[in-house]
Amino acid sequence: MHEVLLTLGFGLVTAAILSLSAVAFTLEYAVTNVANLSHGEILTIGAYAAYLVHRLTGSALLAALGAAAAGGIVALAMHTAVIDPFVRRGFGTMPTFIATLGMSFVIQNVLVIIFGAANVAYTIPQGAPHQVGPFLWTSAEEEIIISALGITAVLYVIITHTKFGKALRAVFQNRDLARVTGINARLVGATTWFLAGLVAGYAGFILAESVGTFNPYFGFSFFLITLTATVAGGLGRPFSTMAGAVIVGIVLEFASSIPSVGASYNLAFAFAILAIIILVRPRGLFTNARRTVFE
Repeated sequence: MHEVLLTLGFGLVTAAILSLSAVAFTLEYAVTNVANLSHGEILTIGAYAAYLVHRLTGSALLAALGAAAAGGIVALAMHTAVIDPFVRRGFGTMPTFIATLGMSFVIQNVLVIIFGAANVAYTIPQGAPHQVGPFLWTSAEEEIIISALGITAVLYVIITHTKFGKALRAVFQNRDLARVTGINARLVGATTWFLAGLVAGYAGFILAESVGTFNPYFGFSFFLITLTATVAGGLGRPFSTMAGAVIVGIVLEFASSIPSVGASYNLAFAFAILAIIILVRPRGLFTNARRTVFE
């Protein structure tokens, strides 16, 4: 029983990181109807930005802010330079989808040119593991969970209780109708991508901090797990996506704790979960064929 609770505790840390990455991805999808295959590179850029800021300042807080800012700027640039022109000119989902894959490879190679392909690591103290109820967490892991809960609360307020959130929901449900009613769909899209980039950049920082080392390709691998969590919750539905991320994060942690399996098989387990969900509940675990609300 003790081992189960310890594994659950580690799973909650993984779920916290995954939920932030997944909600950022689903926000990008909500205003463009395109799965951004370069989403993982936003996480990677956030991780490297935090790495540079921490080397210069020695401050973990400034590193986190630097990661978020870098993620927001890169996501906004992606939307402005590639996504929005493709959507406005009616190129269709598939060409835009392929364009995001191209951006992914470009960013990976640029990062290799700048930083090299070798792993790098933060020198941020993690703190000694200590008991928190039935769980065993370090101070850094506690901060990850608390910050994820705080960001989730802020996103909930923005999406459900602000004028921008109302416009975002309108664009998600029907972009053309929202435009006819006077909503600036381009501005809503750009703002949403910037917001998603802020979250994804920070998620990249805490993911790299949790893993210990990272390289220019680590965000793409985590994106595949993010995609599983997003599909589990329901594409375009941020809070359902978070619930899906919690489930996937905990399942993967328990799977990796099986003797002779380990974390190296996480991607295989993630794809297995994805295949099962697509077969059984293709619209997500928390949606049905009738519901179309942004939740």
